[in-house]
Amino acid sequence: MSENRDFGFCPRCGALMKDGVCQSCGYVIRQPSAQPNVQRDSGAQNGYYGQPYMQGTPYVQVTERKKGKKGLIIALSVIGMVLLLLIFIVALVFWSGMIEQAGTDSSYNESYDDYYDDSNDDYYDNYEDYYDDYGGYDSGYYVPNESDPYYREIVDATRTDLEYGVSWIVESVTPDDSEDTCTYYSTYPVLTGDGADYSAINSRITEMALQYRESYTDYPGGATTLGYVTYMDETQISIVFQHSIYEDNGTLPRISSLTFDLETGTEIQPEQMTEINEELVMRFRSQNTTQNGSVSFVDNASDEELLALLQNREESVYFYTPVGLEVGFNYKSDDYSSGWVSVTLKDQAL
Repeated sequence: MSENRDFGFCPRCGALMKDGVCQSCGYVIRQPSAQPNVQRDSGAQNGYYGQPYMQGTPYVQVTERKKGKKGLIIALSVIGMVLLLLIFIVALVFWSGMIEQAGTDSSYNESYDDYYDDSNDDYYDNYEDYYDDYGGYDSGYYVPNESDPYYREIVDATRTDLEYGVSWIVESVTPDDSEDTCTYYSTYPVLTGDGADYSAINSRITEMALQYRESYTDYPGGATTLGYVTYMDETQISIVFQHSIYEDNGTLPRISSLTFDLETGTEIQPEQMTEINEELVMRFRSQNTTQNGSVSFVDNASDEELLALLQNREESVYFYTPVGLEVGFNYKSDDYSSGWVSVTLKDQAL
């Protein structure tokens, strides 16, 4: 013969209850005449079906808690608070002793000094390993220096110690349809400063920066142009634009550049920076192998083809950097991947 007993914990004293009666204080739980009726919306709004919640408000899930466990929860909460208090007291005593020992025991301080004198030698040795071949900290962001063997990547080299400065302009076009990936984005610098008129220079910069603004919808993914100040001093400034054209079969990268004489306000042309001849082609090939390794288009192009590209105002790029004069061009080929390539001429640094 089996008995069905209802055991629980008293909500008043936490003692064991049997059949709704506390075995310690005699408290009796009165059973309700009916179960509570909880109504829920059968619809779904910004949440799981059957559990609606309003946008911007926290979602609260309705759960039913049995009354018979209330005393146990209270008892466990009290025990937990006592244990936390004991742990806090023990930790406080321990750390107080450590602080007192550190202030009075000289052997502790000597051990601390020994750690810095001996053990940390390895730390500092490893720290030195983070310095790259160019003598600067390798933080992952390239900072060009005149001692570099070549220009590693296009980055800003802005200065704040000159009589003029640069401000950055951002222009973008984003469709209202979130599924439309044809977008346009451009960021570029303009010159600022008192006592000089940079309007003509800034107009030319804007023209180059926004050259794909009117035609970006011709490409399925649109276009992006990022401008960089690769060199600036009291008399000259070079600005480079990296363009990304998003076509169906991939991204077409292109590059363009501008260099200005700030004393005259005129644009410096490529032939004013270096002689564009067969000797430049030979230097380009040699430096490309050192700087870029193997570039299929360059390796397979004839000297005449390379010279034509270096002379082409629409495809060639010439700009100054802290390392030297960077010379390059854009190329498109059915046999090789399209893109751009450049090399550094260190002996022609400003």
